[in-house]
Amino acid sequence: MAMLRQETLRLELGIQRYLGEDIGCLQFEDLTKLEEELENSVAKVRNRQNELLQQQMENLRRKERILEEENNNLSNWEHRAVLEFEKATLEASKPMHMMDQFPFFEEQSAGSILQLASPVLPHFHPYLQLAQPNIKPQ
Repeated sequence: MAMLRQETLRLELGIQRYLGEDIGCLQFEDLTKLEEELENSVAKVRNRQNELLQQQMENLRRKERILEEENNNLSNWEHRAVLEFEKATLEASKPMHMMDQFPFFEEQSAGSILQLASPVLPHFHPYLQLAQPNIKPQ
């Protein structure tokens, strides 16, 4: 139990020294050793910070490349859409012959279009329906 208390006391003093507290009783050699330890700790912290910054930079560069590719794809898609729209507008503005709109097969002729164009009207027969009363004009 006494050893545990001594170890706890030693660790607490070490922490206080690292925090800059209770260093008035330290000798020059002890202060130099503490300074070296603190400088090593600071160097480790800075190295870790640099590693994290490098990782963040790599991630940002990767995201930048992805966004540039996506932007290029969208730009190309928009350009193609504009070209297709212009092409469709040009084709729509060209005069079209009536016969070009109807596809004909090998044996069919343009005469069959006349049959399609002239509808057959149903014959009108003025018969009374069951629901209509027989009204005679007076």
